[in-house]
Amino acid sequence: MQPKREKSMSELIAEYCIFRGTDSGVFLACCVERDGKEARMGWSRMIHYWEGAAALSQVAVDGIRSGHVCVPVKGRIVLDVCEIIPCTDAAVENLLAQPEWRV
Repeated sequence: MQPKREKSMSELIAEYCIFRGTDSGVFLACCVERDGKEARMGWSRMIHYWEGAAALSQVAVDGIRSGHVCVPVKGRIVLDVCEIIPCTDAAVENLLAQPEWRV
């Protein structure tokens, strides 16, 4: 059995992905546009802290058991993207259902 063909970056536009920034943090977002390390996102939530996943790849596949997922914002530009991981439907459902972390 052959693995599925991987999607190109242009095919990931408008799909939920986990974005990791070198300094800015981790985000669940739909990418609107990408240029080098810069990513323009539509609606997004920052994932400040999580439990129940060993690494971001597991967050993108399974979601999290609990954590600090910040309030959604309509737009964001992240200038230091170093990793983008497409999310499964199950992970998106889980992450969208996380309560908004507020202080």
